[in-house]
Amino acid sequence: MHRLITLFSVWFVLTGLAPTSVLAEWDVDHLEELIPHAESTLEVDRFLAREGPFERLDLMVIPPVGPIRNCAEWEPTSGVMIRYPLGLPYSLLRDMDDQVKLHVVVSSGYQSSAQSNLAANGVDMDQVEFLVRDNDSIWTRDYGPWFIFSGDGELGIVDHTYNRPYRPNDNLIPVYFGLQQRIPVFSHSMYHTGGNYMTDGSHIGSSTMLVYNEAASVNGMTHGEVDALMEEYYGLENYSVLDYIESGGIHHIDTWAKFLDEETVLVKDVWPTHHTYAALNQRATLLASLTASTGRPYRVHRVYCYNYGGNQPASYTNSLILNNHIYVPFFGNSSYDQAALEIYREAAPGYEVSGYYYGGFISDDALHCRAKGMMDEGMLRVGHVPVREDMEGPVTIGAQIIAHSGQDITEAVVHYRHDDGDWVVLPLDQVQTAAFRGEIPAPAQAGLCQYYISVTDASGRTEGMPRTQPLASYEFLHAADISAAPGIDNPHRARLVGNFPNPFNPSTTFRFTLAHEGEAELSVIDARGHLVRELVNGTYPAGEHDIHWDGRDSRGRPVPSGVYFYRLRAAGLQYTRAATLIK
Repeated sequence: MHRLITLFSVWFVLTGLAPTSVLAEWDVDHLEELIPHAESTLEVDRFLAREGPFERLDLMVIPPVGPIRNCAEWEPTSGVMIRYPLGLPYSLLRDMDDQVKLHVVVSSGYQSSAQSNLAANGVDMDQVEFLVRDNDSIWTRDYGPWFIFSGDGELGIVDHTYNRPYRPNDNLIPVYFGLQQRIPVFSHSMYHTGGNYMTDGSHIGSSTMLVYNEAASVNGMTHGEVDALMEEYYGLENYSVLDYIESGGIHHIDTWAKFLDEETVLVKDVWPTHHTYAALNQRATLLASLTASTGRPYRVHRVYCYNYGGNQPASYTNSLILNNHIYVPFFGNSSYDQAALEIYREAAPGYEVSGYYYGGFISDDALHCRAKGMMDEGMLRVGHVPVREDMEGPVTIGAQIIAHSGQDITEAVVHYRHDDGDWVVLPLDQVQTAAFRGEIPAPAQAGLCQYYISVTDASGRTEGMPRTQPLASYEFLHAADISAAPGIDNPHRARLVGNFPNPFNPSTTFRFTLAHEGEAELSVIDARGHLVRELVNGTYPAGEHDIHWDGRDSRGRPVPSGVYFYRLRAAGLQYTRAATLIK
């Protein structure tokens, strides 16, 4: 005991941190004073008052067999981990239990209260499974299990050392969960925290400098050693570690940014006089310049986080994704709360998005911090790089499909249509292990092509891409194979090259080329499909043309931050590209 206290004291000296006396809140049933995110005098007192030795467990300290893939939050889940006494509203639990099992971490002393209060507040008790173990706090996101699939295709848990040394019970929860669920647990000693980590499920992850700073001061690790551990245990091939956005606070990335899928990131936006305004804009620009696992730059959406009091921004990015549902924290202003929901619906089409007000939500911790999705060990995984560029002729659709249930794939198809016509079902052929392919034929004339992938395995699981299909689909402009048309010797009669810079602020330049003199129309459209401004409409000579856009609409008003589409119509073809304005 005394040796542990000494080690923790050294840690505080090395990191320059000290416990705070600020207390977070009382639980919803008013049973106890909850330990806040940052260290507090309350938890130190509880730690020092503990009698008897801390429990020790034999942990598997070797990494899993590779190649390893760390699961993304939006992948299929079978449960969600929360802790009782609660730091979440019962309304949220009642909605989550419609989708997944509630894995409730509870001490033996509170189990009876948990049973009665959950039932009394309408929670489906058939969807509740208790993990009865001593625990310290509500922050299951930070200390809960991180899920990987190892090289043998089996689900595993990686257990980091929770960076709150005065919470030794919390640190053991992933081990106990693994024992309860019969999932192997792989542990390492490097300090980390779940709220400061996000991954795309395709070997890319991101955190703030907190991981480097704590690993250096506590574990004596260099940046390179941290990156190597993240690859060895989590399969990360690219680990982006970003600077802090502010000097204080907990420095968790989930308080200001969130992956919504492999190509989409949601970033907090605040009012211009807030001290994080410039830093958030810079981080958004940086993220938009990075390459996603699909080989394309990330699409960055911004959600405005208003001042809910004390110059503190609401943390709308601190949301939770479970299967096809997104649960967003509300902060009590109906206008801003609803606006945040609309941003999510725009950025993640097809998801069911709902909001939940709770008085304990603050800028540094909200809904995401207090809940952790538990991955489906038999998940049906469908990977696909969407077609988002203009295409000519037949278009190949490829997918990686893995049934972790061990069952056969019973159906793998692409549904597609041109210009709002009837949906056509196209089988995907297996070309090698886990690799499937099909070809959408060229249309008779250029137009919009929409498509989605749907897969079923013999276990009865169904998945697809986009994940919310058939409510959502991908789309691209699909031209006939004009290179094969008689009398046409140049298939590229018109081409939209791109815009520079992208992302941009306050202006950008679009470039297009014409093989022959002809009519050209270039327009800017917002994410809802509304015309923002017509930049070009007339006859242009053959050659290359640069068109400047000053970031203003047709009435001369500056447009807000967001993703805009610029569309070229020329030589009987139509091309569309995306441009991101970040202020």
